[in-house]
Amino acid sequence: MAYFPMFLNLEGKDCLVVGGGEVALRKIEQLVKFSPGLKVIAPSIHPEIEILAENYSFVLEKRPYTMDDLSGRFIVIGALDDLSEQEKIFHFCMTHHIHVNCVDSPAWCSFIFPALIVSEDLCIGINTAGRAPAVSSALRQYLTKMIPQGIGELINKVDHIRQSEPVGRTRQEKIIAKCKAFFDL
Repeated sequence: MAYFPMFLNLEGKDCLVVGGGEVALRKIEQLVKFSPGLKVIAPSIHPEIEILAENYSFVLEKRPYTMDDLSGRFIVIGALDDLSEQEKIFHFCMTHHIHVNCVDSPAWCSFIFPALIVSEDLCIGINTAGRAPAVSSALRQYLTKMIPQGIGELINKVDHIRQSEPVGRTRQEKIIAKCKAFFDL
């Protein structure tokens, strides 16, 4: 079954990544684009995660996680090789109403990381309900080539119209006309 595509504002939200390897690195690379209040806990941490922590000012703790670390989080990412630990993380988070993603285990996820295309304020997420991530990734590469130059400028112009014109039909018609002209529709 397809997942509902819901975009969340993660700015400043309390997000935890449990794990410090290459899989955790991939998730962190996606998360930092959205300015969460991020913490990473793992006994050992990939050097590239340490560089990201310096560049994006998030917290690293080199130690094993405890269940107490999960409490009160907005999102928890379980990026561990130990599947029994991933399952424990999932059940704790579900019991405590925390969004959780245990990597490579769709059954232990309340949400899935999509393949992302991010260009300024444009964000497109692609997923296959966890069934074929390689398809999502390939489609992301294909669609990235299709995004026209100047999309950020269009977004700024439409936002200006929305901010400066009164709500109503005239404003909406201006926005639609601007978009149709840009995309040559």
